[in-house]
Amino acid sequence: MKESKVSVLVGEGVVTVKREGTNRAVLANILGTVEADGIEVLCLDRLVHASHEQQFGEWSLSGAVTTLLSRPLKTQEPVVSH
Repeated sequence: MKESKVSVLVGEGVVTVKREGTNRAVLANILGTVEADGIEVLCLDRLVHASHEQQFGEWSLSGAVTTLLSRPLKTQEPVVSH
């Protein structure tokens, strides 16, 4: 199956999923966020992916009733003062 291009925008308490080639966007509320072992997981209030989809860009997908989005935490570069 051809991989579709999907953008995931994380806002304040919400996630917007937009698929290329359509003007429709799916909005989901973030029920909670977990950060552990270098992974960030967003727990959404609805399913925003199809069963055949496993990845949206940097986000890994899981869940049968609601979507769980997970990605490696971005490491903060140390700020050096001169």
